[in-house]
Amino acid sequence: MTPAWLIFMTFMTLAFLLMLAGYVSAVLFFQRRKLLEKDGLHPIRGVGLWLRLFRRDGFGAEADPARRRIARLYLLSVLAFAVAVLLFYLLPAVPR
Repeated sequence: MTPAWLIFMTFMTLAFLLMLAGYVSAVLFFQRRKLLEKDGLHPIRGVGLWLRLFRRDGFGAEADPARRRIARLYLLSVLAFAVAVLLFYLLPAVPR
């Protein structure tokens, strides 16, 4: 394995782990607020539940720190993925 390939795979793994951490944190957040029972399995209300997670005051002021932490995890995972894609095209030794 070349160093460029290892750098690329490190950023892809980081993006995956951050996305997984955001998903687990969101599910635990929804479970603590008892939102999974009524909206978790309904496709339209479930999407609305996830969209409320990224809006200000989506769950009220008391839940804002937890909501921002989850949104920050998702933002970091998207940024790590973007860096990995950028490295994929910039590093010369990554197989295409």
